[in-house]
Amino acid sequence: MPTKLISAPLAAAIAQEAASQANTPLREAATLGVLAGAGYSAREIAGFTGAQWDRIDLRLALLDLIEAGKGAMHEGLLPVDLAGHIARLSEPNQQLMLNRWLRGDFRGERHAERYALAIYGDEQPQVSF
Repeated sequence: MPTKLISAPLAAAIAQEAASQANTPLREAATLGVLAGAGYSAREIAGFTGAQWDRIDLRLALLDLIEAGKGAMHEGLLPVDLAGHIARLSEPNQQLMLNRWLRGDFRGERHAERYALAIYGDEQPQVSF
């Protein structure tokens, strides 16, 4: 088990503070990022808040979102969960997805999320045996 840089009680308090910032996703992501940087996984953080771990993982992904994506999300043009999926992509593919979303190239948020997941899969290194 990796060493944690913040005690569990303090981590739980930070996680609760992050949960209270849910209406400001980038701020919530930054607060959760403190815990991730201190050695806590999304699953461990979720245990402190009662949230699903994949929701925590999507919020943490927002830390890697390009500035144009953060701006679109802040303006209400990019849904938060879709932004999390896009943030997992390389910068060029984030820009591609953002442009396509803003142009209205997708049938809806879930369609765009599936597309982002497909790109993410293509970006992952292939393992040869």
